[in-house]
Amino acid sequence: MWGFSFKYGGIYRALIPLLLLVGLFQSHHLLAQVSSQKGWFEADYDYGCEGLTITITHTRSGAGALFYGFEGDPNNPVGGTSFEGSFNEGNTATHTYNGDGTFYVVVVDQSGSGSDADRTDVLEITVIRTISPSVEIYSCSSNTLQLIFNPANDPYDSYFVDFGDGNSIATDGNTPISHSYANSGLYDIILQGRFNNGLSCSGYEYNNFLAYDQPATPILNDIIAESETSITLEYEPLDAAFNYTLQMDEGSGFQDYVDLDPSINPQSITLTDASFNTRTEFYGFRIVAEDECQTSSVESEAGYSIAFDIVDQAVSNTFDITFSWQTTSQNFSNINLLRDGSILQSFNVEQSSGETINFNNCTGLGEFSMTSIINGVTSTSINRTPFETSPPTLTAPSQPSVELAGSTIELNFPSTDFPLGEYVLYRKDITDDFNEIFSTSANSHTDTTIPGGTAQVCYKLAYRDECGNISELSDEVCIVLSSSLSIPNAFSPNGDGINDVFKINDGIYPNFSFMIFNRWGSLIFNTTDPSLGWDGSYEGQPANGGTYHYQISFQNADNLRITKTGSFVLIR
Repeated sequence: MWGFSFKYGGIYRALIPLLLLVGLFQSHHLLAQVSSQKGWFEADYDYGCEGLTITITHTRSGAGALFYGFEGDPNNPVGGTSFEGSFNEGNTATHTYNGDGTFYVVVVDQSGSGSDADRTDVLEITVIRTISPSVEIYSCSSNTLQLIFNPANDPYDSYFVDFGDGNSIATDGNTPISHSYANSGLYDIILQGRFNNGLSCSGYEYNNFLAYDQPATPILNDIIAESETSITLEYEPLDAAFNYTLQMDEGSGFQDYVDLDPSINPQSITLTDASFNTRTEFYGFRIVAEDECQTSSVESEAGYSIAFDIVDQAVSNTFDITFSWQTTSQNFSNINLLRDGSILQSFNVEQSSGETINFNNCTGLGEFSMTSIINGVTSTSINRTPFETSPPTLTAPSQPSVELAGSTIELNFPSTDFPLGEYVLYRKDITDDFNEIFSTSANSHTDTTIPGGTAQVCYKLAYRDECGNISELSDEVCIVLSSSLSIPNAFSPNGDGINDVFKINDGIYPNFSFMIFNRWGSLIFNTTDPSLGWDGSYEGQPANGGTYHYQISFQNADNLRITKTGSFVLIR
């Protein structure tokens, strides 16, 4: 079993293996004419590639006509052969073998006597599959082509090369062949395998061979940090005619890093390396193109990645984000900070250990990165997001103002550092813990849900901004809910705005009851709302001046029933 291959443009292509007898490699030196076993006929060839045409000549002197078959059976020459005709001494017959294999030309003397073997003559014909010559083709600088044959890997005795520019050469393949073209360009090369019997196998064409003076300069376009340990490089398409090496500079000069295969990474490659740290280190890259003969090379412009990180983040009355970055100083002009892909700010320094930017609201935050163009190569850092692992905690607001208004509590909320989403109110009453009781986007709230038996109520306030970030709690503010009644002993309902209503002091009085009687004991006013009082009228008419009596009852903080009675004067 033999395998044949050739190399063109740096790529090996495996051809279909050919099954041949080992002896064929050593029996190519066959010269015309070839005589049959008994010498009754001769053939011009007994060996060649598929498509082989042979001509046989009747050479048996004094014999009559001989019948011939080109694909006969040597073991059964008469019965197993399909005869195609007959010819006389000196005459010829021709046949073409379109497939590969071993064939036998059989001739029979029909006029002879004796056994079949006595009346027949045979010639063995070997036809091999047409295969490409085993050769490596290299494109070299200075418009040079180099061919390196490997005769041991194919059946040919010699080779013929048509260079496609009007020049050609015959060679035994034992030494490399070089050919220089007058001009750069694309050429079609034809190779033939030949045998010493004078036959050539069909030509093999290698189209569009590139002859060039120097390798084309590679162009590096983009360096993109994908993650802390992964970097993608994008470049102009690589040409299969050249060999490419990616070099990297980690601070001590460019060193070979990895070969670039145009068939695998024609326009980009992603490098994943556990030793990378794109948050703190930057790296230089360039691509080297070399001809296949390793006689000439050119380099792309060098590009440099950007080390980028968020080194601090805090919240005061602004969001304070501190960035660090670093890239090369070579040919540096400026670097841009991007927020969600758009330029936020530009800097004219290639490195900073801490640049703090203040944002007035949460919508100013986003996904940040940096980009710069150096030597025509665009570099983009990794993306970094503030508060990525946990949301920010806003600073606490001022405590709310609290005022007792009858049997309710009025709260007013302070302004916030950031645009408001909603206030969140926490209360401590008969329990020892603060619990969330209400949220609102309004700047005030009336608390009407004080549990019975509460002697003192305390509040803390938080707020959420428009992104849902919540603040710390404010300081607490408390108010005592009075259970010690303050009851006036007189009032004058004359409309002067002073002491016009007879009522108790503000406070929280659960299960409240308030009744007023005239001097004869008749009920003239009652209410269960401690914020209400008597305006001095009865059945729609002003009551007479004089002495009146009251009875007030409620539950105190200990849930004990308190009842108070007394008298007061209505002054007219």
